[in-house]
Amino acid sequence: MLIIDHGKIVAAGSPEELKRRISGDVVTLRVSGEPGVASRVLAGARDVRDIAIEQRSLRLAVENGEEALPGLLRALDAAGITLESVQLARPTLDDVFLTLTGRSLRDDSRAASAVPAEPAAEPAAAAAAR
Repeated sequence: MLIIDHGKIVAAGSPEELKRRISGDVVTLRVSGEPGVASRVLAGARDVRDIAIEQRSLRLAVENGEEALPGLLRALDAAGITLESVQLARPTLDDVFLTLTGRSLRDDSRAASAVPAEPAAEPAAAAAAR
């Protein structure tokens, strides 16, 4: 797959390669206790690039969510931390396009549909009737 911006190829690869190139995956863990404790437990995990706390949830930026998740869950379980929910999210191809070009695929399609079409040539019969 190619990502083309203004006629230039800005990226090439399979959809999965392109998605991983921009940001990896996001794992959201909602804990029943203090999220700061869970954050400290997971801070040293090798797959975790970033941790953000949002109320009682942790948002983890990880390289390969499907591979990282089992180890993260084991670490929390070993620390006695109970989870209420787990979510794994992957970037979409629109996220890839937005990151690489600065605009959304939807923005491009709206702009293209907003450009007025060239007026149709007037039929000869209508022109002759004038």
